[in-house]
Amino acid sequence: MRCYNCGIELTDETNHDEHIPAKNLFATHPPEYKKELLKVPACYECNVGLYSKIDQEIRDAVGILNESDDLKSELTAKAVRSIMRNSNWKDRVFFIDDGKSIDVSFSYNDMESLHIKNFKGLYYAKYGQPISEEFDIKVIAEGDENNKKLQKVDSFMREYLHFETEWSFVGHPKVFRYKMKAQIDGNDGLFYDGENIEDAIGFVCIMDYHEAIHPLVIAQKKNFINENLK
Repeated sequence: MRCYNCGIELTDETNHDEHIPAKNLFATHPPEYKKELLKVPACYECNVGLYSKIDQEIRDAVGILNESDDLKSELTAKAVRSIMRNSNWKDRVFFIDDGKSIDVSFSYNDMESLHIKNFKGLYYAKYGQPISEEFDIKVIAEGDENNKKLQKVDSFMREYLHFETEWSFVGHPKVFRYKMKAQIDGNDGLFYDGENIEDAIGFVCIMDYHEAIHPLVIAQKKNFINENLK
């Protein structure tokens, strides 16, 4: 048994289960939304120390993006309280339309870290091992709209993911769903999915948080990242 994130060996005594995604995304929903939540093995540092200070960022973003969904109304209230009690709230909240509306900024780096965390957890759950360090991981998400090269990669990878692939979900599809595929070179210019991950040059995953945030995560062998994404 290894930590899903850093790969350190664990015992029953040193394992601290990590929820993927964080339980706070389900906190204000009825019990039927919280069945069969996903847990993966984690060391103490990766479970408690690494992400605990930013784990609410995705929940807060979902709450702010809420458009009159009653199930998310308490998420919205939690998000507002979370943002306003931090000392940097004045740097994150912007009044627009003569004060009639507000915009809230979120840290791209924090969101990226959480998307990668969740990708690593889903990878562990699917393949039974942490992803190898020979892969670099890149996120294409909200905030990357102006990068035309990334958007071309995003479009291609999403088309590959959606081809003959059903959504999987954790807890409830309206809270968190995802698709993940390996990329195995078919020597014909195309990628194919498969369980023999030793042959994979990469992995791709799309995640959908509350039908509001939709990042694409790409894990590719480092030479591919250098040649195609940078």
